[in-house]
Amino acid sequence: MPPRPAPLHTLRSTLPTYQIFAANTGVGKTVFSAALCRAATKVPLHAFEKRNGNDKKTRRVYYVKPVQTGFPVDSDARHVETFCPDAATSVIFTYREPAGAHLTAVRENKPVSDVELLRATQDALDGAWKESAGNPAIAFLETAGGVNSPVMSGTLQCEAYRPLRLPTLLIGDAKLGGVSTTLSAYESLHIRGYDISGIVMFDSTQYQNHHAIRKNIDPSVPVYIFSPPPPFPASRSQEGPDVHEKMLDATNMMVYYENSERGAMQVVQGLLDEHWNRVTRLEEMAADGEKKIWWPFTQHGDVGKPTVIDSAHQEFFTTYHSGASTPAAPSSSSSLQVEGTTTPQYDACASWWTQSFGHANTQLTLAAAHASGRYGHVIFPECIHEPALKLSEKLLSTAGRGWGSRVFYSDNGSTAIEVAIKAALKKTEKDMKRNGTWQDGRTLGVVGIEGSYHGDTIGSMDACGPNVYNEEINWYKPRGLWFAPPTIVFKNGQYTLRLPPSLQHTRSAPTFQSLSDVFSLDRTDLLEVYCAHIQQTLAKYLTTTPLGALIIEPLLLGAGGMAFIDPLFQRILIRAVRALDQPLPVIYDEVFVGFHRLGLGLHSPGTQLLGEYPDLACYAKCMTGGLVPLAATVVKEEIFEVFKGEGKKEALLHGHSYTAHPVGCAVGVRTLEMFEEMGAKAGGVECLSRVWDEELIQTLSNLPTTDGVISLGSVLAIELSTTEKGYASHVSANVIKKLREHGLYTRPLGNVIYIMAPVVAVRSEKDREVLKWVANVLVDVLSRTA
Repeated sequence: MPPRPAPLHTLRSTLPTYQIFAANTGVGKTVFSAALCRAATKVPLHAFEKRNGNDKKTRRVYYVKPVQTGFPVDSDARHVETFCPDAATSVIFTYREPAGAHLTAVRENKPVSDVELLRATQDALDGAWKESAGNPAIAFLETAGGVNSPVMSGTLQCEAYRPLRLPTLLIGDAKLGGVSTTLSAYESLHIRGYDISGIVMFDSTQYQNHHAIRKNIDPSVPVYIFSPPPPFPASRSQEGPDVHEKMLDATNMMVYYENSERGAMQVVQGLLDEHWNRVTRLEEMAADGEKKIWWPFTQHGDVGKPTVIDSAHQEFFTTYHSGASTPAAPSSSSSLQVEGTTTPQYDACASWWTQSFGHANTQLTLAAAHASGRYGHVIFPECIHEPALKLSEKLLSTAGRGWGSRVFYSDNGSTAIEVAIKAALKKTEKDMKRNGTWQDGRTLGVVGIEGSYHGDTIGSMDACGPNVYNEEINWYKPRGLWFAPPTIVFKNGQYTLRLPPSLQHTRSAPTFQSLSDVFSLDRTDLLEVYCAHIQQTLAKYLTTTPLGALIIEPLLLGAGGMAFIDPLFQRILIRAVRALDQPLPVIYDEVFVGFHRLGLGLHSPGTQLLGEYPDLACYAKCMTGGLVPLAATVVKEEIFEVFKGEGKKEALLHGHSYTAHPVGCAVGVRTLEMFEEMGAKAGGVECLSRVWDEELIQTLSNLPTTDGVISLGSVLAIELSTTEKGYASHVSANVIKKLREHGLYTRPLGNVIYIMAPVVAVRSEKDREVLKWVANVLVDVLSRTA
């Protein structure tokens, strides 16, 4: 099995590891690194370090400097070695010129990518872990320059090291202007999810920056103050310090370190306490969560052990694995303790289909922070604010282009559907009253697709046929007509059309060689069959029950098992309800498939590939990049006009306290801008196959363990061969278990396993590497599963 393309371990219970950032250059980062390394060799062993007979051992100290410029004249590692000879030091990338790493890498023609930087840093920490072999140890990783100094690629340090998310010591700036630089550095780390373990800085009787800093940070973050080191002896020569002056400086610094030892030991003791508190909390979270949390869509009795997510970044969760089940570090020591670690898990369900650019995207985080700082939350009825207006403009020019004129905001996909259903049914009711066909006391139903899922609120459930999601709900009342759909799967190298029982009396279903053939607007196969079936079924139903709207998930049913509906069938269904004596409004539920999930840019997937505009369409999930909840219902002007009247009761009396909350709207705007910046434009059928490799699809479709595969955009669905089909099926349990063991966090839809790339487009070699790894894991696990 290929290695996971991400840092493997960012926390190990036996090796506390701290990253040292600084507010600026020249604030004492290396001096404090040396002081902490010295202190770490002398602080008494913590209780967690004394296990397995370690109480008589000394603590091993590791110092890692990933990037050093000005080398070898300048060497922070050499300074640490000089004043703490017991520390094991390592320097990874060096440059001669004493300048920013992003400049020296270019000038010296020694480029290093962020991936290479992370891997090399991880290798150094792995080496320290293996060498320590479970014995008492601590590691310090010193960065270069300030928090926002660029690394070799030009990426800011705080971004480049973020996948590791090591707990951080921030070296503050005691000079004039240091309050500003320190607080800015603090906020840069904090907003990116770093845990700041403390601020360490020199004292300044003149500026006393630490007082202002303490007042403006989290009170739980300690601020440690040290006397400044002695200045370098004045040189008597223009050629620089002589040997005597260097020796005097070394003596002065040794005295300084000895005098600072007590304070440095206090910092190290605090770090050890914090480390063990963190590990203890992580160890207890699974058990505590089981006692206090009620999970959605989960039968608690089936949960083996909860997944503890410590953080998430890009495509991966960082999950904690308890010391009770984690293999010990490789070593010849027979007394090695078992330890807990964090490891990456690929978010193969895109966190319930929400992720667009990966987790913890800084641009979206900053958009949220700005809106929060500018507005917090403000009431929305009769009001307007820039994020809500700008997002409306974006939605109408993309998803609603060519048909939409108004946007109604709500909080999630299900409530967006509620709004659409209320609005569509009211439109039909008023039309029927106008033409004299309305009968008081009758309830309008909907037309839909069997197996659809539109949400968990009562109205949204009633718009679906009986299924596993609603049949146990006492208030559930199916209100409508649902067509069993023809579906398409890719099996043994071709696309096969599966006809439902209601259509199996017709001639044999056709096969297709490509998605272009499937989506062709010129298709005539089954055209007459579909038309006759739909028209006859509608006519029969309408003799007893009125209908008020059509609601469909265009192309792909989400929770309904990732079923790929024959686009020809959906196209004919839309045209059929619009051709009725009482035409029905058409609702597109694009909560799942919208906003580039299928590789089709920001325009409505249904409009692009079905060739029909909706009257209402619902969006959520990818609309805000997976950061905050927000939903929108886009409607035609004629739908909006239905609710205009003389009294308030004729208005659409629907909403919630946080309607159009500025944070969500601002994140939505930035999300759509980012899609546009990466070139996510409306495209044809060829855009549907740009994420998953064709060879992978072919391989999976040929496996005897699969009944079919669907690959549309970032969605890859695999139907397992079994007679036990549907959401309640347990046939996938063993496969899911093995996939998680190999680093893919997946959730099944019964006998359907799906992988949804949390990054909706392949934009870099790293993206391709990750997807290749995912593909290899899938093929390996499914090939070995009987």
